[in-house]
Amino acid sequence: MDCKEAKIWLHGYMDGELDLARTMEIESHLETCATCARARDNQHVLRDSIQAGGFSWRCPDRLRTNIESVVFRELGRPKVRPNIPRWWLAIAASLLLAGVSWFAWRPMSGESSDAPIAQQVVASHVRSLLADHLMDVASSDRHTVKPWFAGKLDFAPMVADLSAEGYPLIGGRLDYLDHRPVAAVAYQRRQHFINLFIWPSERATDDGLHSATYQGYQIVHWNQSGTTYWAISDLNVSELHHFTQLICDAGRDSAVSKD
Repeated sequence: MDCKEAKIWLHGYMDGELDLARTMEIESHLETCATCARARDNQHVLRDSIQAGGFSWRCPDRLRTNIESVVFRELGRPKVRPNIPRWWLAIAASLLLAGVSWFAWRPMSGESSDAPIAQQVVASHVRSLLADHLMDVASSDRHTVKPWFAGKLDFAPMVADLSAEGYPLIGGRLDYLDHRPVAAVAYQRRQHFINLFIWPSERATDDGLHSATYQGYQIVHWNQSGTTYWAISDLNVSELHHFTQLICDAGRDSAVSKD
């Protein structure tokens, strides 16, 4: 495993979400790479700071009881027994929260099948803000940001300069969504940040804009010229739609110039 792969899997490793083989790979890499080990330690500091600041909640007794009842029923065992392993509770709670998150997805247009990716988009957006990792390359120059992705991805993302329209480019980074590395291009609107996630589309045809509100964030996604776009921000709906329309126009211009 190299540093590029370690960066992709680091958060999953710290959350205990990786299988044994992947966990052993990243632990072996962390033992020999000071840079990645420092990134892990920084994440530990961030997590400890959040917990120390009171940003954690105890599982309500009623919820715990309900989870235990589900686990016992699935195991086919009587309910009266010593405390069950914490990892069983973690799995059950994750499944429960996943179900709740699905219902929290409120599409204004679009399909409910987009909900899993929307959850990933929100998580990546929030993580980039909390961890102060909005950018791997910080620049307002598209001719700096776009070439930075070369060799790091198997496609060339479209990077537009929208400063004249009030959405200045501020940088880019690598992220991981929908089971693959993607480009995350960061823009700003006053004090609001916009993450634009870009990766190759599996759909042969273009489609229109699909909008949704998820956990307080506005999300717009679409497919254009063989590329999937997901934009997310805490901007109001009209401004994010204005931004996405500008990106669509830039994408069409880019496709025409290639032809």
